[in-house]
Amino acid sequence: MLKILLKKFWPYIVIGILSMALWESLHRSVTWHKQADMLETTISNLNQQIKFTEIRLNDSIKVYQAEVKSLNVTQDNLKAKYDKLLNASKLKPKDVSKVTEVESIIHDIDTVPAVVDSFGGINAKLEDRFVKIDVEVLPNKNTIIDYEIRDSLTIVNVQKRRSILWGLIKWKRPKGIRVINHNPKATIVSLQTIDVIE
Repeated sequence: MLKILLKKFWPYIVIGILSMALWESLHRSVTWHKQADMLETTISNLNQQIKFTEIRLNDSIKVYQAEVKSLNVTQDNLKAKYDKLLNASKLKPKDVSKVTEVESIIHDIDTVPAVVDSFGGINAKLEDRFVKIDVEVLPNKNTIIDYEIRDSLTIVNVQKRRSILWGLIKWKRPKGIRVINHNPKATIVSLQTIDVIE
């Protein structure tokens, strides 16, 4: 019975197997093509300049927002670049979807009154929301500098909503990242965001 069925339907079975193999190879080539396009975009964005925008959180304080386009890397690229960091954090590349690196410099010049203490030393202090500096010059001309600098960053991932067929099919496309540094004395000098693609 089975032999009769195989004799009768073997061309359909072969066509079905070939169709499945063809569909799988087409799906794989589309995936590779999308990945190649993403990586090509990443190569063009590698040396992008940070776009700065001045924003006001209230009437008196101006802060800056830095913006860059997201880069795309594969899990192998991620492992090559962040291998030590991932190992130290006990993370696997497959569990990471996005990495953001921000580097900032804090610089300001302030004039504060200096006070002579009873031992012949000099004290000066500066303190606000982001910095606390105590300077003590001892009588033997040694100086003790006690400082604490705080930074406050807000990282916003921006996505563009897309849809086709009058909103029946919707998806989100990553558009970039914005970093707002709330410290007006700080300047973002390096910003990079990386999306991990399959």
